[in-house]
Amino acid sequence: MEPGGFGALPGDYWGMKPAHRRTIRKHASEREVMNGDRTRMMMLCLLAVVGLFTLSGCQNRLKMERDALYVQNQELQEELDRARAALSGGQGDSSALLSEIESLRAQLASQPIASVGGGTAFDNIAGVDAYSDGGTVTVRVQGDILFASGKVDLKGSAKSTLNQVAGVIKNEYPGNTIRVEGYTDSDPIRKSKWKDNLELSLQRAAAVHRQLQSQGIASDNMYAAGFGEARAQESKEKSRRVQIVVVLRE
Repeated sequence: MEPGGFGALPGDYWGMKPAHRRTIRKHASEREVMNGDRTRMMMLCLLAVVGLFTLSGCQNRLKMERDALYVQNQELQEELDRARAALSGGQGDSSALLSEIESLRAQLASQPIASVGGGTAFDNIAGVDAYSDGGTVTVRVQGDILFASGKVDLKGSAKSTLNQVAGVIKNEYPGNTIRVEGYTDSDPIRKSKWKDNLELSLQRAAAVHRQLQSQGIASDNMYAAGFGEARAQESKEKSRRVQIVVVLRE
C-alpha cells in the first residue's frame, strides 16, 4: 500500500506537481469507495439469495408437515364417520362403539395445526397446493383426497376443504371467472362405469363445481372442464387431481 492508503500510485508520483498528486489521490480514493460499494452490494445480493433458498426450504418442509397432518386428520375423521354409521345402524356392541368414537374424537382434538406462509390467500388451507402465475391463481387438490378410486362422489372430508376454498374465493375474488379442471392418471378405465378417463375427469370436475356452487359461488362465473390424462405430473398420484383456477385477467 502506498502512502495515503490509496493502493498503487504511478512510479513518478513524487516527481509530480502537488496539484497533480492531489488529483491522483482523489481519483484513487473514489475508486476505492466504488470498489468497496461494489463489494458490499455483492455481499448483500449473496446474503439475499442464501436467505431466499433457506426460506423456500423451510416453507417446503412446513408444507410437507402440514399436508401429512391433514392426511392423518382425514383418516381419523373417516374412522369416526364409520364408527358413527355402525352405531346408528345397530352393528356391533354399542358400548364399544361409543368408546371408539370418544377415542377418535380425542385424537382429532389433539391433532396439531401446521401452517405455512405463501403467496396466495389459499395457502393456509390444509390439503391444497396453491400458486399464482400472475394471470391466474391455481388451487390444486389431489384426487385421492377428494374421491375414492374410480368414484365421482366427494368424500365428506373433501367437502370441508372445498368449502374453505369457496370461502376464500367469495372474500378475495368475487366476480372472477372460476375454471374447475379435472385430471386423471394414464391408467385405462377397466372396472368403473366411465367410458374413459376424459369422462371420469369431467364428472369429477363437475362434482367440485357443484360443491363450490352450493357454497355461494355463482354458476355464471364458473365452468367445469375435463382433461383426462393430459398434462401429466411427475407421478400418477399427483396426476389424479382437480384444479380450481381463478382467472385474474380476462
